[in-house]
Amino acid sequence: MEPLTFVVSPPLHLFTFHLVSFSKLQNSMTTYMDPVLFNAAAEGYIDPFENYQTCLNQLLTPDENTILHVYLKNQSSEPESTDFVDKFLERCPPLLFQANKRGETPLHLAARYGHSNVVKVLIDRAKALPADPESGVTKAKMMLRMTNGERDTALHEAARNRRSHVVEILTKEDPEFSYPANVHGETPLYIAASIGFPMFNEERGKVADGILGNCISVDYGGPDGRSVLHAASMMVGFCAQVWRIN
Repeated sequence: MEPLTFVVSPPLHLFTFHLVSFSKLQNSMTTYMDPVLFNAAAEGYIDPFENYQTCLNQLLTPDENTILHVYLKNQSSEPESTDFVDKFLERCPPLLFQANKRGETPLHLAARYGHSNVVKVLIDRAKALPADPESGVTKAKMMLRMTNGERDTALHEAARNRRSHVVEILTKEDPEFSYPANVHGETPLYIAASIGFPMFNEERGKVADGILGNCISVDYGGPDGRSVLHAASMMVGFCAQVWRIN
């Protein structure tokens, strides 16, 4: 007769303890950015970080913005050079996909603010990484499809902020993907159709053309059962009313 074997599972509270301990360990590894480093990141100064020993993806603001988030949010116009982004992605590759508390990656911000040269750098960096072994999806496409807390992709951000040049880049990189609606029921094309006066004419056309011209499968839906045609017709009516008043 073989001896009985008893398997004793540890109590559930031990698992909870380990999860809490792991969370505390992660928090203890985070270093909050001091004003000197924050200002350096905002201005695009590399030198103050040269001798910084802590992993740069653990250097955060209270909103969990990395140095790339801080840099991209504080550029009043498109940076002429991508040295700041290139340098720190070379030094700390995890920054490429790292999101802040709002779920925003560097690509979300670069698309929002229209930094097309940075968008290209981020995509090229992601392309250099191996594809997912199970799905076969490239890291670049994974990054393009990442959503924030509002379920916006970078394309949603570019469409909302009328960044037609960024829309062109994003849609050409991943034309097969049908960008779904965000938490408000808005697809990128619906957002493009909703762009209002006074940017109604040229920019709305360019953004919509970029999506329709490059994407193979386009979602025409909108919130509350509305469609892209509803949004476009409402905006035409609004602009016609404005023109009559003036």
